[in-house]
Amino acid sequence: MNGAMRRDEQAVSAAVATVLLFGGVLSIIGLMMVSMMPVIEEMEGSVERHDMSAQMTLLASQTNSLSERGMPGDSTSAELIPVDGNLNWDSLRGGMWYSATWQEGQELRARGALDFDDEVEIRHAESPVEAVCITDLRQGVNRPYAYTLDNDLDSVLVSVLPGLAMPLGPVDLILSNDVDVIEERELRVDELTEIVLSSDEDLVLRSTHELTVLAFTGEAGATVMLPDDHQPVDDKGHAWAVPMPAGNHTVEILSKTANQVQIDIGDETSIGFALPDGTMRTGTSFVAPVNITDPSVVYITTSAPSRLLFVRNISADLGITPWPSSTGQYTGTTFTPPAQPGTLRLTNPGEEVVTATWTGSGISVQPGGMEHVSWPPENTQGAPVLIADGALMMLWSAEDNLSSTNSAVGHHIVPAHDTGALSGGEFVFIKTDATSEQLRVELVGYVTEWNTTGSTNASGSFLTDNRISTVALAQGNTSLQVIDGHPLRLTRAAGSHGVHQLPHDGEERCTTVGTQASGWLTTDLPWERMGGRSAVDVEQAWIRGAHPSSVEIEVIGGADLETHAVVGTVWAFHLSRLAYTFSSSVEGMEVAFSGGAVLTNHPEFRPYVIVPPSDRGGPGPRFAATVPSLHPTSDSISGGGALDLDIELVNRRSLASAPAFEIRRGWSEPYGTAIADHAAVGLDASEDWTIYPGRLDLLTDYVGWVPDPSYGTAEAVWHTNGEVIEFTLQLSMLDVTARGDLS
Repeated sequence: MNGAMRRDEQAVSAAVATVLLFGGVLSIIGLMMVSMMPVIEEMEGSVERHDMSAQMTLLASQTNSLSERGMPGDSTSAELIPVDGNLNWDSLRGGMWYSATWQEGQELRARGALDFDDEVEIRHAESPVEAVCITDLRQGVNRPYAYTLDNDLDSVLVSVLPGLAMPLGPVDLILSNDVDVIEERELRVDELTEIVLSSDEDLVLRSTHELTVLAFTGEAGATVMLPDDHQPVDDKGHAWAVPMPAGNHTVEILSKTANQVQIDIGDETSIGFALPDGTMRTGTSFVAPVNITDPSVVYITTSAPSRLLFVRNISADLGITPWPSSTGQYTGTTFTPPAQPGTLRLTNPGEEVVTATWTGSGISVQPGGMEHVSWPPENTQGAPVLIADGALMMLWSAEDNLSSTNSAVGHHIVPAHDTGALSGGEFVFIKTDATSEQLRVELVGYVTEWNTTGSTNASGSFLTDNRISTVALAQGNTSLQVIDGHPLRLTRAAGSHGVHQLPHDGEERCTTVGTQASGWLTTDLPWERMGGRSAVDVEQAWIRGAHPSSVEIEVIGGADLETHAVVGTVWAFHLSRLAYTFSSSVEGMEVAFSGGAVLTNHPEFRPYVIVPPSDRGGPGPRFAATVPSLHPTSDSISGGGALDLDIELVNRRSLASAPAFEIRRGWSEPYGTAIADHAAVGLDASEDWTIYPGRLDLLTDYVGWVPDPSYGTAEAVWHTNGEVIEFTLQLSMLDVTARGDLS
């Protein structure tokens, strides 16, 4: 047996070779799989990207259509079916802005308005920047408007502010103090409600919609009413809805040109006309009595841009109100005061003598001084125009015998001397008699320190939980200044009567700048800093108003002979992003929907625009845009799996409808540069741009978006070869509820 066994060397060698060959084949297959996996994953990622891109493109089409043409209550629905990734909302990384200039030959740029700190940068080199006024737009889900009601007031009348698209259902009102909810009410369009104030503490009125709030003290008073949709360049408008108490009142409508005025009270309509008489330096005035037995909302419309003066209980001859200049600011050189009998109080906030003239007469006002003028001048028709050779501030009083030896009776908001607006950092008072007067000092920011000098000595430090103080005004000259921190808003109380329109707490927070520079100017954002905070903290700050959800920034500077005019406006929006995240050959790929645009960073983090943001240009130098602002409701879900989206239009508001000289648009990165380049694709056919790249002044064969100041920027300018642009901007607020079975 042992002799029969033998070793076959060739068979062993063959077996070993076979095993080695098989191992080599497996190694080659493994290497091939390793090298092919990124390709396979990239192909899978490409499938996911194109599949979700198609779904979000349909979503963008539906959303843009609803935003531009829908009415509150209109809705649409969409279904998103992911392949393998997740759908999530991100409210902190999406945003964009528009800017417009209202003066020829001037430009305006902004940055840093959406980065959650307490600063914003402005670039405007053509004139000194006197001040920057910022308003919280309160856009988004559950971000109510808040109105602080002074405990010195007797009552307020409240109505819903009309707009492009009114809510179908009632507006919810909540009246509260610092601790408890006192009362809840519902208010419908065309209705008003009265709140009688008898508390010893200030109250806050919160609303799901912007309101018109008239504050009353006593039985008489006067105030300038802001239009329902005021022009950003001068605060004039065509329509007012004024909640009026019962009584005999008057309204006066002033304009530069012929004007048709329609007044609707209940079912009664009256129409009147104000015609120019051809006299130089004279506008038109239309005075109408309003006699009502019950509190009512009085609707007034005009054919020409106008201002409106409301005088309560005209027979009392009481009431005083600051009167704006032709620019809409309270510091200016050209005024068209009311033509009904009264007195003008002219104050010179500058350091040189200012001479004011009108038809047939004039007067000089010393630096820091005050003069009274009986108005209107004798033997004049219409509304005479007062023109000064320097900056003045004006108060109009219904008392026609007011002199420098007595004070006008009435409660009114005091414009700031440094900003020319309803808030600021410096106020000057001239008290000519020993009657009792008080100043209510209110913080319109987050923190500040202030003091007074002159006849009255007082000081204070304000934080968010200690933001109001009362100062007794002494006879003589008093100056109140912010030493450090955010601006103040002041109300002056003289006597026991007055009327004024209350702004909401986040409206027109103005910070003085007083600088001209060719570079970027940094100014305060007078809200709490939220940088580095969690999404939950930021959402709560938006709801409370501790940080603005989106802002309107007015830049006040020099224009022609005016030192305080709105030279430009910036609108910056925090926009929620619906992002579909998936894996490709690398992590972090997404297809995102934000502001009506569909964007992706696939492949390999290369920003790409699938659907650009919607806008309308032409024919001619025209530009219109509607910004769809989607925000998920609290019961929306996210994650992997199919989602059903119910999208409802809550509100659509007009932000601007006026001739502009320059329009700019910026978008948050990482897609800002891609959007700017995508919008300017037509530049490839421009010979001027090919020969002179970056030279807008030499670009004559192209109308549309141009990346500015050069390629590689997230900012673009709407180029019209120097022609004035008919500019329209709207903001649509949409609530999104996402439902579905998530895996």
